[in-house]
Amino acid sequence: MENITFHITVKAIVIYRHKILILKRIRPSSDGLGYWELPGGGLEYGETPHEALIRELKEETNLDIKIIKPVYTFTAIRPTYQTVGIGFLTIPTNNHVIISEEHTDYQFVTIQDLKKYLDDKIYSDIILTLQEYEKMNMENNI
Repeated sequence: MENITFHITVKAIVIYRHKILILKRIRPSSDGLGYWELPGGGLEYGETPHEALIRELKEETNLDIKIIKPVYTFTAIRPTYQTVGIGFLTIPTNNHVIISEEHTDYQFVTIQDLKKYLDDKIYSDIILTLQEYEKMNMENNI
């Protein structure tokens, strides 16, 4: 077990006009989670999770975001490394999406349609947060 490493990643639940941003990967996830995912990526050395999330969203989508708060954690264990992730609730401060070469498409989908796109594991990680967000009616207060 001496060659085991940890990878820390951040993901964003980006909500715009009551819809959630999802990105379509070039190829399906190696973890069997399908093509569609939430934007985000790994921390670089010296970055905080907030800094990494802001950078990753800019690189993958061209969006600037306001981070509301961390809302879930996740882990994936593989033979030689483990990924530990933090998911954040965010809102964009601009709405002009330009996807990077890592993805082939993007969509803003309703909470009801989200289950059609995301793997059940990802969906179950975020659905309670989305339901709470809708109850808070935050977008109408910003």
